[in-house]
Amino acid sequence: MRKSIRMAAALLSVLMLAACSAPGSSEPTQTPAASPTAEPTPTPAPANNTNPLTGETTETDYNNQRPVAVTLRNGEGSTPQWGVSKANLLVEGVSEGYDTTLTAVFATRNDISKVGPVGKVTDLGLQLVLPLSAVPVHIGKTTYASNLLNVLTYQDMDGLNVGTSGMAFDSDRYASGYREENCWYTTADLITAGLANYSMDTTGANMPLFHFEERPAPESQNGANLYITFSQTAGAELKYDTATGLYLRHNFDGTPTMDADSGQQASFKNVLVLYASSGVKDDGYTRQYDMNGGTGLYLTDGAWQEIRWTKGDATAPLSLTDTSGATLAVNPGKTYLAVWGGYYGQALQLFASDGTEQTLPAEPALLESGVSDEAAEAAQANQDIENAYLAAQTELAAAQQAVTDAAATEDTSDDEAAAQRLTAATDALATAQAAYEAVFGTPTPAPEGDTAESQPTE
Repeated sequence: MRKSIRMAAALLSVLMLAACSAPGSSEPTQTPAASPTAEPTPTPAPANNTNPLTGETTETDYNNQRPVAVTLRNGEGSTPQWGVSKANLLVEGVSEGYDTTLTAVFATRNDISKVGPVGKVTDLGLQLVLPLSAVPVHIGKTTYASNLLNVLTYQDMDGLNVGTSGMAFDSDRYASGYREENCWYTTADLITAGLANYSMDTTGANMPLFHFEERPAPESQNGANLYITFSQTAGAELKYDTATGLYLRHNFDGTPTMDADSGQQASFKNVLVLYASSGVKDDGYTRQYDMNGGTGLYLTDGAWQEIRWTKGDATAPLSLTDTSGATLAVNPGKTYLAVWGGYYGQALQLFASDGTEQTLPAEPALLESGVSDEAAEAAQANQDIENAYLAAQTELAAAQQAVTDAAATEDTSDDEAAAQRLTAATDALATAQAAYEAVFGTPTPAPEGDTAESQPTE
């Protein structure tokens, strides 16, 4: 029985082996090994040679390149700035006090040669550049800007953190009399080095600024010269140049806005003024703007039209339409963009090429936290009185020093001129002090040896 079982098993093995063998062969057939699947060759993204901030075609590939937004100082003693003529977008508005902040935005880091003096970033500037995926570059930031960046976990480059790895000091400018804060600048290489402190660079997605489209020539040049008053000490003039088809920016005092790096005047194909209802933030000092939307002005090719704009939160993109609601076609080219609240001390004037003043949309309403014109005017009058009193004190001290200096010379005419100056200064101080006391009461005497002239100034 066992022998039969063994023979059956052997026979089964032979049959199985035969079934696995090739015909006419006693060797088993080998199953061919699967060929390895070739890795697909990645197809490079097509070059994107359209500048997202200007809509112009260039030789640069803008794929995976984030814009860079540098905050510029724009107060007394800050001009001429570096880089203002090369920025693809220049944003201006009042955030703190009377001076405006300028934000110079470049489509790529490599567009920057030298830009500055670098200033403190504000939440107003951030709200207009964050939707573009821009890298904010600045020295210091307001409390509100810091809070905004922290909430969004959005990385910036702050010169107070990166120091001289990301910023440089122009000693020649300082030696010529500029204050220290107006001498710090940055460059493309410095930005690269500064961002390395955060283990980041400027690669990443970008967003188009507007719907760019070539526009037909206007029928008339009814928007040739725009005058923007931001405050009693700050403003801008945009004057259309028929030879270039661009708006040339001038400073509040009428002097051209020149670039200290290139030597060129800042000029723009497009000028936008966004009307934004405004008030005061809870610190009682910083401006608050309703950035959800409003009306505004668009100027190009010497003509203007009324527009509508919407935005929303800090990361929402800016959207522009005409008054019918159709998407606004913006001419390819660089843009100057102003945020204008229309509150007390601000004004707009626009003139056609023949000098005819244009009727503009009504100024935006104040927010609930805004200060009425009447209250603002009264506060300004009081501030003027205080400023006049301090100025009279300073002049009296200078006149007294002039008398001392004249007495040390042999020229008697100096003595007479100094005495006349002292008399005039004494009378002016008495008048200024009387006006001051009528509003504020008797002033507190300054400490012994302390004068208005010795007080630190910004």
